[in-house]
Amino acid sequence: MTRSWSTVFNAGLFAGAGTVTKVVPGSNAGRVENAGGAEVRRLTATESSALELLAEAPGTAGLCCDFDGTIAPIVVDPQAARPLPGALGALHDLARELAVVAAISGRSAAFLTDRLEIESYRSPLRAIGLNGLEECFPDGTVQRRAGVSAWRPVIEAVRDQLLAAVPSGVRVDDKGYGITVHWRSLSASGADLEAVVAQTTEAVRTIAAEHGLVPRLGKASVELTLPLGIDKGTVVTELCAGLERAAYLGDDAGDLLAFDALDRLRTASGLRTLKVAVTGAEVPHGMVEAADLVLDGPGAAVGFLVALAGLLRPS
Repeated sequence: MTRSWSTVFNAGLFAGAGTVTKVVPGSNAGRVENAGGAEVRRLTATESSALELLAEAPGTAGLCCDFDGTIAPIVVDPQAARPLPGALGALHDLARELAVVAAISGRSAAFLTDRLEIESYRSPLRAIGLNGLEECFPDGTVQRRAGVSAWRPVIEAVRDQLLAAVPSGVRVDDKGYGITVHWRSLSASGADLEAVVAQTTEAVRTIAAEHGLVPRLGKASVELTLPLGIDKGTVVTELCAGLERAAYLGDDAGDLLAFDALDRLRTASGLRTLKVAVTGAEVPHGMVEAADLVLDGPGAAVGFLVALAGLLRPS
């Protein structure tokens, strides 16, 4: 039995497909993201109302979210990324109450399993890495999609070519079955930074085309993925098909594919959907336009998850 939040529920908010009034709350989330701080702010009344979409029938609801920029602040060193305080407890609690809860990221599944402490919590939370190419389970077992493993020699060759081709200071991260090239740590600005970005993206596109990989622009980065037709959108479709309501929280261009998947499911089956854009530096404008709800940074996103977990927790 969930607790009633009727005092903050806007009557008729989820009419039809269940879209939510868009709001961009003023908060300190930007400062928290930049400083890597631990603060998670309170929800607005409109955000609280949005929780009702999932809380009304948790057994038929799903929730998926990105990692970097959504529940974890963007940081210069990718290995230093950690979820904000409150995120882990909320996600694992939600995984025990909702039909499906998953973190879907371009990170490796092993990285997600470690940062989300899957082994410790032992909840049904799913850690899906490389945008759907692999999933890691609490016992450490990694399950990859058919055909993925054969691409490892290609990834190694592409990694070596990129290391030789990109400008000094640009980082090439080998993620096993994908590569991310980013320039987040560069101190250059203005025309100098533009030149680095242009040289980097051109090198990435040329090498990707040579090996049949798919480049995807991200925040101060380009990601190279396998041409297997698997992405966050196809994963969301698999996870949420057959549910009655579903939400996705994300902050990057790849998350737009998840938004599109929810739109298609809504049209095909009447799924009630909630598309949540988490704002921050370099969030694609298209995400804000496509979203039902806009949250101001990872602090606000974690606050939303914490509040939903509290709403579903038995009295």
